[in-house]
Formats: sequence, C-alpha cells, structure tokens
Amino acid sequence: MRYHSKTELLHDITAEWDTLRELLQSIPASRYTEAGVWGDDWSVGDLVAHLAEWHMMFLRWFREGQEGSTPEMPAPGYKWNEVPRLNRDIWAKHRARPFAAVDADFTSSYRDIIRVLEGLSEDDLFQTGRFPWTRRNPLVTYVGPNTASHYRFAQKVLRRWLKSSRSTVAR
Repeated sequence: MRYHSKTELLHDITAEWDTLRELLQSIPASRYTEAGVWGDDWSVGDLVAHLAEWHMMFLRWFREGQEGSTPEMPAPGYKWNEVPRLNRDIWAKHRARPFAAVDADFTSSYRDIIRVLEGLSEDDLFQTGRFPWTRRNPLVTYVGPNTASHYRFAQKVLRRWLKSSRSTVAR
C-alpha cells in the first residue's frame, strides 16, 4: 500500500494489527502448535514468531541507523535475495518457544514500532534519503512491509489454513 501521511500509515498498521489479533484470538489455543499453517511445518506460533522477528529487525535497522551505522539488512549474514533462508532460520530459532513468549515479543515489538513512528515527523517517514541508511528510499518503505502488509499476509495464511482444516473457529 502506498501511504500519503503519517496518520494514514498509523491507521493502516493499527487496523491490520487489530484484525490480526481478533483472528488469532478466535483460534483455540490448543491449535497454536498445530503444523501446516504455512507450508508443512509452520504453526500459528511459528507465524507469530516470524512477524515478531521482522518487527525486531526493523527496530534494529532503525536503532543502528540512528546510531550512525549502516545496518546489515535484512539481518547479519543474509542478503535480500536470501530471505527464504532467513525465514527458515527464524522458524528454526523460535519453533520450540512457548506461544505466550512469542506473543509477548510480538506485542512488545509492535508497541515499540508504534512508539518510534509516533515520534517521527512526516518528513522523517516520507522524505527520500532522510536517513543515510535508507539510501534512496523513504523510511516508510521499510515500515509497511514489516507491519501492516505483513499482518495482511498473516491473516490470509491463517484464514486459508482455517478453511482448509475445516475448522469450526469463527472466521
């Protein structure tokens, strides 16, 4: 989605977050570890851990950029064309964690992102090259994919899984 204002960006992030949270709450906790949500292996908890990790990557990029360095993106040891490998490694890193811990990270990192965004100006978000680490891109280029559009993706994955598993969970 292309954003035109900070208000529009924050509204989209918040609305998609709320929709995703409602969907997650509609799924019985007993199903959070069930494989097959995304691919053969991923569970609800794995998907939430994935979202939380991408939140934390954005927060690291921003923090390191504010400190004057150029963050390794998307993560140390990975190039952008290696995102599938990075995502598999995120899955492996978090797969044994309890859902409550993963969800706490997801919620905390979401709040941290909102706090960062609320403290930024329109120019900070939308001006091309405002931050040296973003090079020719505005900061918003890095925000949307790690928040609202990622939440939409997760909702689609979860709804497809619920439908294919013929779940009786309200959709």
